Amino acid sequence: MHFGNTAPVKRILINDMNANAARKALDGLRDNTEFYGLFQKALARSIGDQLYGFNMTRACTLAGMAKGVKSVLSVGRVQTPILGLIVNRYLANKSHASAFYYTVAASLAFGNSRPQARLVVAADAPIDDKNRIIDEAYATQVADACRQKPADVIEARVEEKQTPAPLPFALLDLQVYMSKTHSIDAEKTLALTQALREKYKAITYNRSDCSYLSDEQFAEAPETLSLLSQALPDLAGMFTEVNSERKSRAFDDSKVSAHTAIIPTAVKIDIAQLSDEERAVYLAIVKRYVAQFLPEKRYLSAEVRFGVNGHTFVARSTKVTQPGWTAQVTEENEQDEDASDAAEVASPFDALADMKVGDAGVCDGITVAKEKTKPLPLYTEAELLKDLRRVAKYVKDPRIKQLLIDRDQGKKGENGGIGTPATRGAVLAKLQERGFYAVEKKKLIPTALGLEFIAALPAIATTPDMTALWHEQQQMIEAGELTVDAFLDELESFIADQVQNIDLGNVQGDGKPVLDSLNAQCPMCGSELAVTPRVIGCRACAFKFYPEVSGKMLSPGQIEALLTTGKTGVLKGFHSKKTGKSFEAALKLNQEAKLEFVYGRKPTRA
Repeated sequence: MHFGNTAPVKRILINDMNANAARKALDGLRDNTEFYGLFQKALARSIGDQLYGFNMTRACTLAGMAKGVKSVLSVGRVQTPILGLIVNRYLANKSHASAFYYTVAASLAFGNSRPQARLVVAADAPIDDKNRIIDEAYATQVADACRQKPADVIEARVEEKQTPAPLPFALLDLQVYMSKTHSIDAEKTLALTQALREKYKAITYNRSDCSYLSDEQFAEAPETLSLLSQALPDLAGMFTEVNSERKSRAFDDSKVSAHTAIIPTAVKIDIAQLSDEERAVYLAIVKRYVAQFLPEKRYLSAEVRFGVNGHTFVARSTKVTQPGWTAQVTEENEQDEDASDAAEVASPFDALADMKVGDAGVCDGITVAKEKTKPLPLYTEAELLKDLRRVAKYVKDPRIKQLLIDRDQGKKGENGGIGTPATRGAVLAKLQERGFYAVEKKKLIPTALGLEFIAALPAIATTPDMTALWHEQQQMIEAGELTVDAFLDELESFIADQVQNIDLGNVQGDGKPVLDSLNAQCPMCGSELAVTPRVIGCRACAFKFYPEVSGKMLSPGQIEALLTTGKTGVLKGFHSKKTGKSFEAALKLNQEAKLEFVYGRKPTRA
């Protein structure tokens, strides 16, 4: 196009650097004109991201400078919704109102067997959205109705089951794994894989979003496994059960996308040359690959249901018969955040396996446990990276939600996500570098700047909606139903409107700490307080205090008085957002160390 070429142009699509796969791809050359729509789609997205990011970042940064903010207030189609997820999770965690629910567990006697079973909650029971009993009286009534009553086995089954080895790593899965097991962040993991690929030639393409392998790679397995066993004598025990003819579910040409999973190459490397972190990443990749040639984990699963005076109880247990790959590779248990907090009641496997329908016993013990609901946990980097693959679940608009899901159609492991495995780590690093969040004990904690910035921005900037809407328009561009220029014209109009209406609200400049030193301890726990430009916080607990209250910046003396005595005298200069008028009031800390206004005798939350 740019060089005036009129000769035919063909395109080769290679997703596997295996020589045989490349030769096969050469037999399938396609005319480059077939990809013109795809080119236009990518062009629109690239220019659109630049237009939106450059203009919104400059506008917000300039508005921030006017308020004393010295850092760049960056905005992006992907990065700002990611910050929004961190902020919203933090706010949901801190605002969680605990509620109680009740579990009923029975101890049953069947001869010498004493299985422990959990109540199967009836359809007409008073329950919450996670099927947990919320009425203590109801739970107690069930327990009383079952205590010392006959128990009968109404269902009993034992099944042979198997668990295949986990698939080889895609980049995001590797980043999650390294963050969990070695506290290596996503961006660093990407850099380490880049070195393993380019410097040592030790692994295949490292930015892959695919967890599957080709048939050609299966044919290469004997050579690769042989070289690995020679290069890694410390893993000798792992190779004793390897069978290079065992073809796992990972080898499936139909599921290979633009690239295959990340696996070791058939190159014998000197493991001693690798740094500690390079070695950790390389060995993780090797073990996942070798696990494809190890036996499956096999186990027996027993489930028994008991009828007790019209109520049903269930007991489950498993027994491993062949550890298979789990003897060499750690088995990861995924915890669904939406799952019930209630744990299974443990019972010995053999006691359940011997039971038959019709067996009779007695419920000679039953308990009601009062449990407290838990807030959504604060994000760790690993959990956030996993969530970025499925942010559609947080979108309320059904149409926008479906657009996000459709965008990931055909992508294994992605279901309405934003960003790509190769860019998400860099985005997180940039957000942290610019002071929007910090990491404390592996938890992602938004700073005051991050909280205030997300609160000030419009929802379209802080949610994944824009990515979904762009996908719809870019599909039209690819199909020839919309031009790039038309897309960009509409975008420029949207950006102009956003820039004109920027209001950073409570975003504050860095300035200087209101106190150089603080002669006070935490009013909640008595620990040392840390002073930052925008907030005074406890080093040991969750207490935080913001020196600016309703538009008035408290003086050092007023802050010390409040923190040491729990109150101030009447102060002037507060400003009401509701009435637009100034007012005066005293301040006090209540029993929860929350700030309140005191007008005469009636305190009001600040």
